[in-house]
Amino acid sequence: MKNRLKNLSVIVIIVVVIFIVSFQYYSFVSRTIYNESVSHLSEILHQANLSLTHFVDSNWVSLHGWADYIEDVSDEKEIEKYIRQVKEENNFTDFYFVSQEGNFQTVSGESGYLNLADSLSDLMLDEKDVRVSSVIPGQSQLMMFFTPVSGTFHGFKYDAVAISFNKTDLLNSFKINSFDNNVSSFLIHKDGRVILDNAVDKKEDIYNFVAMLEKYSNLSSKDLLEIRENLKKGTPGATVIKFDNINYYMIYEPVEFEDWTLVGLVPTSVVNSNMNKLQLSTMFLVAAVMIAIGIILLSYFVKENQLKLKKKDKQIVYRDELFSKLSIHVDDVFFMLDARDFHVEYISPNVEKILGVSEKLVRENIHELDCISKTENIIPFFDSILNLKSGQQNELDLEYVHNKTGEERWAHVIVLCSMVEEEKKYIIVMSDRTEDRRVNQALEESVKAAESANRAKSTFLTSISHDIRTPMNAILGYTTLASMNIENDEKVKEYLSKITSAGNFLLSLINDVLDMSRIESGKIYLEETEVNILEDFNNLKTIISEQINNKHLNLVMDTSNVVDKNIYCDKKRMNQVLLNLLSNAIKFTDPGDTISVRVSQLKTSSKGKGLYEIRIKDTGIGMSKEFVEKIFNPFEREQISTVSRIPGSGLGMSIAKNIIDIMGGTIDVITEQGKGTEFIVKLEFRLALADKNKAETKDQESLLTLKDTEKFRGKKILLAEDNDLNSEIIVEILESYGFQLDVAENGKDAVDIISSSNVGDYDLILMDIQMPVMDGYTATQIIRGLNGEISKIPIIAITANALEEDKANALALDMNGYVTKPIDIPKLIDIIAGMLE
Repeated sequence: MKNRLKNLSVIVIIVVVIFIVSFQYYSFVSRTIYNESVSHLSEILHQANLSLTHFVDSNWVSLHGWADYIEDVSDEKEIEKYIRQVKEENNFTDFYFVSQEGNFQTVSGESGYLNLADSLSDLMLDEKDVRVSSVIPGQSQLMMFFTPVSGTFHGFKYDAVAISFNKTDLLNSFKINSFDNNVSSFLIHKDGRVILDNAVDKKEDIYNFVAMLEKYSNLSSKDLLEIRENLKKGTPGATVIKFDNINYYMIYEPVEFEDWTLVGLVPTSVVNSNMNKLQLSTMFLVAAVMIAIGIILLSYFVKENQLKLKKKDKQIVYRDELFSKLSIHVDDVFFMLDARDFHVEYISPNVEKILGVSEKLVRENIHELDCISKTENIIPFFDSILNLKSGQQNELDLEYVHNKTGEERWAHVIVLCSMVEEEKKYIIVMSDRTEDRRVNQALEESVKAAESANRAKSTFLTSISHDIRTPMNAILGYTTLASMNIENDEKVKEYLSKITSAGNFLLSLINDVLDMSRIESGKIYLEETEVNILEDFNNLKTIISEQINNKHLNLVMDTSNVVDKNIYCDKKRMNQVLLNLLSNAIKFTDPGDTISVRVSQLKTSSKGKGLYEIRIKDTGIGMSKEFVEKIFNPFEREQISTVSRIPGSGLGMSIAKNIIDIMGGTIDVITEQGKGTEFIVKLEFRLALADKNKAETKDQESLLTLKDTEKFRGKKILLAEDNDLNSEIIVEILESYGFQLDVAENGKDAVDIISSSNVGDYDLILMDIQMPVMDGYTATQIIRGLNGEISKIPIIAITANALEEDKANALALDMNGYVTKPIDIPKLIDIIAGMLE
């Protein structure tokens, strides 16, 4: 019974498909016939339009030539002879001399009046060529062509000449002979009035073509309105209309030389006679082919259905086998349960691998899985699936324990209700999501870490704002006090000393922020030079001695366990690390307590290298275990009252850790609150073999004092600086050394001054980088491009741009030196002295 219904359904479907295809094909053929017919008729009408245009254009050319001849010839007999000749050659009806009032006279002496209305104004006043339909008493309707030309003929004063053609001549110019002369053509005004009527089987005169369509055709008001609009705008168009139960194609297009429209009408039966025959025969052929195809498809379907019934059992066996093999290699367990008693009808063989419960036990009782669930809502979930209808599903995230390994895992369970052979079944898919869960947890932890970093940055901004404002407050405050006590030298010196101290602290904060920025962007590099590690530690001791003494601390430094003292390292970065650690120890250690620094050389298997351990220990306030875990994070400071009162950016330890990492070393922390902290740094350096013949001398002339001014007298410097305050400070300081200075307010002024100077006028240029009009880089490039020795004048960059890449850019532009703001005056004098020597 089911097979019969299925076959009947197939037959119905085939019949419907044949009907739809046939209908679509018929519609397609009808549209194609219409488009092809309209295109063909439009081309024929266009050719007729061109013929009419050619006829009119040739008459204008001839009339202009005849008018020129008449205007040039004074012999009236010669004019009469000429006009009769051209009339015979060109077959026009007559030739007219026309006055301004509309009176006319012919060559043969006939006279009369032409009612030209507005056309006469165009002709006489605007001197335009005019075409107009006119009627001369005793003659049929004429088409007349006028052109302005003045003169006298047989005593008649005329202002224009004209030629006329009767209606038949004009009709022949655009007559359409296609389709066995069954095409009616009309020349009409844009308001529908008929100018010329070339209708087939004409029964009555048509005055207005649109009114005729409205009265006799089947066109709707909307269609008629569209045709009226197209005629007014001169827009071509095409449509199918019906007269006296006969369908016609109507084609129309504007005439180029006038606001007229040429219209063509032809019966559709005449145009489509051959196409209709082709359409009918094609339809029969297509129908026959579709029926044949339907019969073949039906036969094939019946046969195929029989084969499917025979192979059904084998396919089920193969499918089960394939599904079982595939399921072994996936992390999804599949079940099919009978909805009546939850009997397991199918279970994928990977159930023991995924869940740790044997396939046999689960087949016997699905509730064997209850023991692995850690989710409390598992029983209500399975109760809820009893209410599922066919096509519905329910889902649950399940936490379970692997029955054999004891591992806690996660699964996503989907229960789908389906009808199989008219019996309700539950299909259950348990997808292992343990790895996804772990990834999500990792992502959540990353998000928390990012949020923590953002909070740390916000805390840093608050802290750094406070720390920047603190020295700024001191600078401004002590500046005010110095101004108030200007006569008291001792107080002014004290205030200036404190201003210098606050300024140095502010500069250290800025340098820390810049260093952290360079580290995070990966733009920090090591510049290794030969260093005596013992001398370096002695220098550090000297640097921090003032802080140690001011706070009354005890400093113990032990370097006795160092064998190889000469190494290769980045001295600046290593000192930065050690000073950070020592500064922390000094800040967080109470007066009277002790700070110890011990340097030891450890054994290493690396040839040509030395492993050094540096221990910096204090007996200060120590740190909490919680803070030690994040001490090397940027922007971190421990939030306790003691620490909060001590200035700092929270970047020092992060900078130190990053530099040590770049050097390939390690840093560890041993600390306890209230008992102090010890930092242990281990670094491996290349050893530098000492040269016995190398004299260990120091350049005692590297720095100059304020008294060493004699060698600079007469030396002239050009300072390019846009900031008046900076310019005033630099000029006053350098003049105290004996220099003479000129100031340029920007790079362009500096270029102009140097370009117009002679060699020797200036010994050196101090060039700011960021200036209006022209920056220091551009100014340097222009100066280096000048002709002669003047282009080689030494140029020292003085700038607030303190990054290494800024210095590299300056040197790449052939600047001779680079000094950052705030300017270290002794260093600047030392650089200038070296260049002048």
